[in-house]
Amino acid sequence: MAAPRLPHGPHALTREEVAANQRARVMSAMIELVGAQGYGATTVAEVITQAGVSRKAFYEHFANKQECFLATYDMIVAEGFERVEGAASEAGGLQEELGFALDALFQRAIERPGAERLILVEIAALGPAGIGRREQLISAYEGVLRQHVGAAARPGLIPNPLLRAVVGGYLKVLYSRVQDGAHKQLPALIPDLVRWSFTYYPLPEALNTIGELQAIKLPSSLVGGRAPGSLAPSSTSSRTRAASRRTPSFSRSFLVHSQRERILDAVAQLSAEKGYANLTLEDIAERAAVSLQAFYEHFTDKEDAFLVAYEVGHGKGRAIVERVHDEASDWPHGVRAGVTALLEFLASEPAFTHMALVDALIASPRTVERSNKGIVRYAELLTQGFDEAPDGSKPPAATIEAIAGGIFELCLAYTVQGHVAELTELAPWMIYFALAPFVGTEVAGRVACEPVAGGPLTGARLRRPLPA
Repeated sequence: MAAPRLPHGPHALTREEVAANQRARVMSAMIELVGAQGYGATTVAEVITQAGVSRKAFYEHFANKQECFLATYDMIVAEGFERVEGAASEAGGLQEELGFALDALFQRAIERPGAERLILVEIAALGPAGIGRREQLISAYEGVLRQHVGAAARPGLIPNPLLRAVVGGYLKVLYSRVQDGAHKQLPALIPDLVRWSFTYYPLPEALNTIGELQAIKLPSSLVGGRAPGSLAPSSTSSRTRAASRRTPSFSRSFLVHSQRERILDAVAQLSAEKGYANLTLEDIAERAAVSLQAFYEHFTDKEDAFLVAYEVGHGKGRAIVERVHDEASDWPHGVRAGVTALLEFLASEPAFTHMALVDALIASPRTVERSNKGIVRYAELLTQGFDEAPDGSKPPAATIEAIAGGIFELCLAYTVQGHVAELTELAPWMIYFALAPFVGTEVAGRVACEPVAGGPLTGARLRRPLPA
C-alpha cells in the first residue's frame, strides 16, 4: 500500500522516520506512474509531484530516475517473495502450497497492478541492467518451484526448461489480466492453474534422461520469406542509395517496394541494436538509405513502422508454422513440427526475434497489445488438443494461454541472454510442454524425444545423456 503523507506542521516523527516515509512515497509514485504510462514516459518531475516531496528530497534518496526505478523493483520483488514464502509455509501439501503461493502473487496484482507491469515488463526498458534483474527474478521463481517439486537442475542457460515454462505460464495469465483490467478474476483461476501444472508430472523417462542439446542446423532459407531485419546493413550502403535514385533503371513500383522493405528492415535492426526508445526517424532513414520524406510516404511515425515490421515478421513466421503443422500425419506430430519450425524461424531471424520478444513489450501500449495477441495466435494451433484429450481428463480452459506464456518465456530467456541462434535446443522441452496436458506425459515424452531423421523441422539432436 502507498505510504501516507506526513502531517502538516509540527510532528513527533524522527528524521529517520521522515526519510523512510519520503522514500516509500517516491517508490509508490514510481509504481503508479510506470504502471500507467511506462518507464520511458515517466519523468522525475512527475514522480516528485505524485509523491508530494521536494526535488531536493528526491535526490537525497536517489541519484536519478533509473536508480529510483531499480530500488522500487527490488522492493517489490523482496515483498513478493516474502508473501510467497509466508503463504507456502502454511500449506499442508504440494498442491496446496502452490495454490497458496499463486494466491499471494495474485493478491498483490489486485492491490497494485502497476507493480506487475513494472517488474515483468518495464524493467526491460533499462537495457542490460534491467534485463539482468528480470532474469534473476524469473530464475528465482523457477528455483523455488524446482525445490518444491524436487526437479533436477541441469547444465545450460536454463536449469530446468520445463519449470521455467510453467513459471512463464503463470506470468502470462497474471499479466494479461492486469493489462485487460481484469485482475480481480485471478483468484478464481488458481485451481485450474494448479491442476494444469501437475499435468506435466511424473516426468517420463525420455525427458528425465534427455542429454545436453545441440542446435539444429538451420536451412539456408525458410519457405515463407525472410522477416524484417534480415537484410545485411551493407545492403543499404551509399551504392544502394545511389541506385535507388536512378529511376530509369527501375520501375516506380519496384522502388516503392524496395524503400518500404528497407525501412522495415532498418526498424527491426535498429530496435534490436539500440532499443525502440532510442530509435529516431533520422536513424531509420540513414540505415534504410531513404529520405525522411520517403519515410513519411510509407509510415506516419516510428511506431507505425514498428507495428508493420512486427506484423510482417509475425505473418511470415505463422505461415511457416501452420504449413508444417498441417502437413503432419497427426496432431501431436503437427505440434512437434510447428514448435520446431517456430524455433528455427526465430533462430534464423535474430533482429526480428529481439524486436518481437523484447522491444514490442516496452515500445508503446499498442505494441504491447499486439505482442500479446501474437503470442496467443501461435497457441491457437493447440485448440485441437482438447479433442485429443481422453474423456474425463481434459485440461482446464486456461491451458492454451498458459502454454503460450511458457513458450514465450523460454524464447525470451534465450533472447535476452544473447543466444537466439541456439533456440532450437529447446525443441524437446517445448514440444513436451505443449503436448502433455492434452495427450499425457508418456505420449508427449515419446513424441518430443523421437530420434532425428535428418534435415530441418525434425527436432533437436541429443549429445551425451545426463543423469535423471
